[in-house]
Amino acid sequence: MIAETGEVPAFPEVQPFADNWSYLKAELAWLDRILMRSLAKQRQNNQEVDRVAKSAADRATNHWWKGFIAIDPSKGGSLAPKNPPQIIHPLGRYGDRVEASLAQNIRLAIPTLCDRLELGLFERDLLILCLAPEISRRYERIYTFLNNDETNCRQPTVDLALRLFCRSDAEWRNARSTLSATSPLIKRKIIQLYLPTTSTARSLLSKAIVLSEKAATYLLSEDIPIETVLPKPRKRK
Repeated sequence: MIAETGEVPAFPEVQPFADNWSYLKAELAWLDRILMRSLAKQRQNNQEVDRVAKSAADRATNHWWKGFIAIDPSKGGSLAPKNPPQIIHPLGRYGDRVEASLAQNIRLAIPTLCDRLELGLFERDLLILCLAPEISRRYERIYTFLNNDETNCRQPTVDLALRLFCRSDAEWRNARSTLSATSPLIKRKIIQLYLPTTSTARSLLSKAIVLSEKAATYLLSEDIPIETVLPKPRKRK
């Protein structure tokens, strides 16, 4: 057809998101796919442990008798997938649609916050992970199961976030560094880390992550200005 007419087929234009809520629904659909895969893997692992373990000690040491999973790649840790590297849009998963939305002055809270604080992909995904329970409490039940510990914590933990979003040791190390006290999300009090009251652990991995109330309200809104969570610096007299 092209050879006969000389015409190049027209591709549909990128459609912007209708509003902030439409954007969030797309991000939650992505999160659901990640969580469903992790749930299936966790159930399979628990079934294997239940079938073999004879005591609490067996359960606590299952990584050894199932094959120890080390963090260090030189000792058998996970490496990045050997798939061809994917080209990631600077604005993230739905970058072309986000770009089209911003061009039409359609306000999208998470991309706006990420741009203002110069956040990376892991931090954006972390915001979605923490915002989800503010939209549906079913995420609390999912996080409780996936945290897989005795605390019954209903919020995502640092460990869970790293397990869900990091595909290699390098990504794990880089992502963990974004949760230090000086990182933008914590320094600006967008998120807070805390130890569940029922936990005796003290590691960063065991800490739960929760959005501040102001941040959750802003991220869910259509018209609240970003200055509600990122006040402009005061001018010195």
